[in-house]
Amino acid sequence: MIKLGTIFPNQLNLDGDQGNLLALKRYLTAAGFQVGVQVVIPGVASSDLNFVLFGHGSLAACESIDAKLDELDWLALLNVPGLAVGSGFEYLSRNSIVPQIIQPGERESAFQVANLGNLEVLGYRNSDSGLPNLVMNMRWICTMLHGPVLAKNPTLLDWAAKAAVAAAGLEWPQEIPDQLKNWIETLNRISEQVWKIETDKPFQKLAI
Repeated sequence: MIKLGTIFPNQLNLDGDQGNLLALKRYLTAAGFQVGVQVVIPGVASSDLNFVLFGHGSLAACESIDAKLDELDWLALLNVPGLAVGSGFEYLSRNSIVPQIIQPGERESAFQVANLGNLEVLGYRNSDSGLPNLVMNMRWICTMLHGPVLAKNPTLLDWAAKAAVAAAGLEWPQEIPDQLKNWIETLNRISEQVWKIETDKPFQKLAI
């Protein structure tokens, strides 16, 4: 069983960020794994999670849970793979949980493509934080590209899925199941159309 965790999903879903978890769950299921989802809140054990989503929320939503976020065991959470989006990344920065520092400046509102190693990732940046579009902190992907970034970037989704599988102590299938092959083909086709709309840069197809 692969266990996915999501931090305060009702408050942190402003731009459809919880779609990242849905995409990851479906991808892992298509690969033949059993997948469970757990809400991450103070007082609930999270040490056995294999991937954690920290989504983006409105200012009011973030203020309503700020004190509760302080109660979470961030050392344990950052010890497993994860994804922090938008205000989630800002929280980690503001509380010195990650090394990047918020440096307020002019707001950027545009679709942008960022690099993570050899991966190219498309998303929408709407921030004046000065934080980078995409960076790795310990085992977490931290991004200011809002929304379901995993859903429209199959190569990043594949990376996250394999990280979760490894964290669970499981093996990625040597022979890709037909269900996953079909899903990858669908993801590539849909994502390529999204890229054509949102950027003039070439789409990075996920190989089967």
